[in-house]
Amino acid sequence: MRRAGSAAALLAAALEIASCGRRAASPPVVLISVDTLRADHLPAYGYRQVETPNLDVLARESIVFENAYCQVPLTLPSHAVILTGQPPYKNGVRDNIGFRVSPSTPTLAALLKGAGYATGAAVSSLALRADRGLDAGFDLYDDRFTRDSPDERPGPATVEALEKWMDTVPGRPLFLFLHLYEPHTPYAPPEPFRQRYAARPYDGEIAAADAAVGRFLQDLKRRGLYDPALLIFLSDHGEGLGDHGEDEHGVFLYREAIHVPLFVKLPGRRREGERVTRPVGLLDLYPTIASAVGLSPPDGLDGVDLLGPGERNAQARRIYSETLYPRLALGWSELFSLTDARYEYIEAPRVELYDLAADPGQRHDLASGKPEPLRAMRAELAKIPRVSASPERSTPEEIERLGSLGYISVSRGASGGGLPDPKDRIGALRKYKRLFELYYAKQDALVVAAAGEILADEPGMISVWRMRAVSRERLGDLPGAVRDLETGFAKCPDATLEQRSEMVEQLAAILVRAGKASEAERVLREAVAGSLATDSMRVALARLLSETGRAEEASKLLPPASPAEDGSVADARGVAAAESGRYEEARRNFLSALAKEPDNTAVLLHLGMLCLRQRDAAGARDWFEKALARQPDAPGTLMAMGLAQVELRDEAGAYESWSKATRLDPSQYDALFNLAMLSGRMGRTGEARKALERFVATAPPDRYAGQIAQARRLLKALSAGKG
Repeated sequence: MRRAGSAAALLAAALEIASCGRRAASPPVVLISVDTLRADHLPAYGYRQVETPNLDVLARESIVFENAYCQVPLTLPSHAVILTGQPPYKNGVRDNIGFRVSPSTPTLAALLKGAGYATGAAVSSLALRADRGLDAGFDLYDDRFTRDSPDERPGPATVEALEKWMDTVPGRPLFLFLHLYEPHTPYAPPEPFRQRYAARPYDGEIAAADAAVGRFLQDLKRRGLYDPALLIFLSDHGEGLGDHGEDEHGVFLYREAIHVPLFVKLPGRRREGERVTRPVGLLDLYPTIASAVGLSPPDGLDGVDLLGPGERNAQARRIYSETLYPRLALGWSELFSLTDARYEYIEAPRVELYDLAADPGQRHDLASGKPEPLRAMRAELAKIPRVSASPERSTPEEIERLGSLGYISVSRGASGGGLPDPKDRIGALRKYKRLFELYYAKQDALVVAAAGEILADEPGMISVWRMRAVSRERLGDLPGAVRDLETGFAKCPDATLEQRSEMVEQLAAILVRAGKASEAERVLREAVAGSLATDSMRVALARLLSETGRAEEASKLLPPASPAEDGSVADARGVAAAESGRYEEARRNFLSALAKEPDNTAVLLHLGMLCLRQRDAAGARDWFEKALARQPDAPGTLMAMGLAQVELRDEAGAYESWSKATRLDPSQYDALFNLAMLSGRMGRTGEARKALERFVATAPPDRYAGQIAQARRLLKALSAGKG
């Protein structure tokens, strides 16, 4: 019996050991990323002008890597590196705009999900939205923002979203990815940090991020998940803060942009308080996490296991970083760099080398002396493949939304010579960003002036010509908009085919609004017949033909329907069918276009207009509401909504829709005329008079001759006291 009892005790002990082993093999894995956080602005790295009590405790309980570097100083590419374990030239994500992770790329979340983890992510920025491919492998990928703030959300709201999901997956090992957007621009910390850090709002945002992290860590402790967790805290990149002329990030590869905080808290706080000085990269996190939970990472990863026994003395390693943003977004040269324990080498039109030990602020370039480190690092960097990058075409809405977050893109003509060194052009970046701020705020008079200042120095910037044309159009200066586009076309002979095609389409659209449909048609026909022939150009011409009563001719311009076609082609085919009275065919094409592009507000508008043709005002209103939910300030949709509201006898609603449309866009002449008629019917005689006078003074006579004559008769009657 004693022997049996002893055997049972041994068996129980063995089972307990095995159970502990299983628990150790599947610890909670928590990845916290605070966007745009410079390492040297944290107390854990010696900074003393901000208080981060929660991160201070976490740092004390973690391994702190003192020299961690990102591979790209941009939000989407850097997180793609973290979640794929591949450098950008392998995972294919080189910029925030126009790139996504391929579905065939094995992600960290997919690896952990395959091992039985429940995988949940909550992100705080449009830059990391799910359609960029980072959601692969996640059971939850929460990128939902509010209507009031559609492009980002505060840290506490993101924390809450992830906490709610955690309540739904009890009993399973967890992989949690939390992304906070503080302290990204604009620096607007909430109270009490706004007042406390009024002179240093960037630090105020760091303090706000610390509070959000603290709330999340406290919740993990309440659930009993903190102590057993493998928890990694990091930033995706730093922030320039003017150190080398760049206020934000993306252009340069100096240390302020690529040196990031990195804490690794092991289960049970093993190795707490350890500080590691060797250089490491964010691409090391995938193999580190995989190894820590007992999994084999995919073959071909460039990173290393930071916790492996062979890594403690790996001082000679060099960390790769790149930025293609200067070329893709600004027309300047891209940059590449290698950083080791002593030096950083930056490859640019004028190469640079800095001794980080003697010159951490990188003020003294050693490259002119061509020392041995420069030669060795240049030779090593030359072995890294320079894979070309071609971004996919982004929608104007996507470009605008990312532009509102500071990720601007200016288009120039293709240059036959070498691209300029960003060091020589960085002074112009503030002007560009100021222009974009004004443009997205629709301060159009200021846009015209700011664009003129830029074009006086750089007349080859095709996107600035286009922005100024849009602002003139919004101001009601259609001749000026046409003049800008025609001048820009002539000044930018090296523009790409896509750039010139977009400019021609914009010119044609403005000519139509100016009542010069025949001239717009001529411009489009010449383009389609010549070297500018593109599918989007044919679509633009087909739409114009449909709108001017030649729908059958328009249909012949468009290719037959195919599953792979662009949504805009299906939409144009739907417009042609609707104008020809083939309403069911039109609906099928519109729905096909919507399936390809669910957020395309033009398709939603066309579906609503189709309902109006079929005398289904309620259905039209529903489609218009969906369009306005995505783009609340779309004047054309507001104009159409007013038509549906009048049909539904909602005169007050129609009045509001048409009033807003004309406020947003003075050249909404149909809305202006309708508003005049409706105001008169509602007894608002003074408002009716003002609208009629404005219509007569501004509406293009070629297009609105009949309505202008009617408006004059009504004004005469009002003056005579007869109406």
